[in-house]
Amino acid sequence: MRKSQQKHLEEALRACASSLPDDGPCDGVEDNEAESREAAPQWPAQLEGFRVPDDVCAAAYEAALPQCRAAIKTGLALGMAHYEQERPSGGHCRRERRDARLGYWQSSGRHPAPWAILAFSPSYAAAARLAAVALCAQLAEIPLLGAVCVGGMPSGPVLTALELCGVEDIFCMDPADLCALLEELPAPGRLALLHAGELDGIAATARVLALRTFEERGAPTLAVQRPELFDEAVLRFCHGDAAVERGLLPGAGRPEAIFTAEASARVHSKVRDGGPFRSGAVPLGRLSLSPGCEGLWLHADLSPDFFSVFRHGFGLLPRKA
Repeated sequence: MRKSQQKHLEEALRACASSLPDDGPCDGVEDNEAESREAAPQWPAQLEGFRVPDDVCAAAYEAALPQCRAAIKTGLALGMAHYEQERPSGGHCRRERRDARLGYWQSSGRHPAPWAILAFSPSYAAAARLAAVALCAQLAEIPLLGAVCVGGMPSGPVLTALELCGVEDIFCMDPADLCALLEELPAPGRLALLHAGELDGIAATARVLALRTFEERGAPTLAVQRPELFDEAVLRFCHGDAAVERGLLPGAGRPEAIFTAEASARVHSKVRDGGPFRSGAVPLGRLSLSPGCEGLWLHADLSPDFFSVFRHGFGLLPRKA
């Protein structure tokens, strides 16, 4: 901000504050610690009839190749490092600030949404992309986190990812039962939909309920620049039905992620001094992943903040005579 602009802002704040009565610096701003600690939410009792048996989950986990499970574990570790760097603390947070020089106060609070549901279709089999959503919910410290396969049994990669993410409440429900559950649960919850159009009816219900929803509708495109550096079975386990383009194909469009050698991945994510990202020989995309990072995914419009509830307050401090 230029000095002239900052000076103008300070003068405007002081002028507004001078018109306020001197009745205390933060009158009306309360911090009720007891009110913020409510009883832990629970799933409705009837939901137990929809639970996926533990032995089914265990069998899917054991059937997954060790290198596939290791890829998801590595992806979770890398994702956690990324998000904790961007947002060091999850759960409940309260911050207050008073600036006597500028003449204002600011208060903000955050707490996890009371519940979240990750819903997907039976054909969904992208372990890494599902794990990326579950990780954001876990980092936000959602107290009640469930996964729902709509219209059938979850795929093996999905069950493996949920096991590695620590999601214990896994259900199979038809669309009508899930919509009824969303209507019953208290606000403000969160919903994530991972599908290719099969769950559009549930998305419509969520809009009617004003339920905040993240949606991955359709698989991304991946570019594998150096196929010989990556395990085909691991890529398929992690990314399911994603469209995979091998090599650098002219006119292939813009993939969501590029799997390439480490040196190329570094170049791809480097910003020029005072300019945009480099393009070079690597096609444009949000993510550049080198060998060993097959199980990492970052959704473009999702972070732990999606699973949190925020409130902000602002006011002017009265000007002292």
